[in-house]
Amino acid sequence: MQRTPLVFLTAALALAAGTPRAAAQQARRTESVVTAQVSVTAGFTTSERRVVTEYFAEHRFHPKPLPPGIAKNLARGKPLPPGIAKQQVPAGLRAQLPPRDGVEISIVGDRIVLLEASGLVVDILEGVFR
Repeated sequence: MQRTPLVFLTAALALAAGTPRAAAQQARRTESVVTAQVSVTAGFTTSERRVVTEYFAEHRFHPKPLPPGIAKNLARGKPLPPGIAKQQVPAGLRAQLPPRDGVEISIVGDRIVLLEASGLVVDILEGVFR
């Protein structure tokens, strides 16, 4: 009969020891969710994609495609090389899009690219000029 209290005491200590670990794991899960939400909202919104697609459906634009190697690197998330020419989107399209701080929308080859001020590619729209 003396073993029963010892078993309960051991079980209680094991549960208490596991609590900080569970709290730390929960905190990590919360951090990863917040990070995912931030990265999702940084790209083109659905309405921006629609506006850009509709604009170029009405206003024909014939871009020169990117060289294959640069297009592959861009698709993999690598930064644009410094020598790649960027064009501003037409003023009529810029007027239809909501203003954004710290990013610019440019035409790079046959893609619409959302760039941070540092040159980091945030999002890419492909197949807009068809």
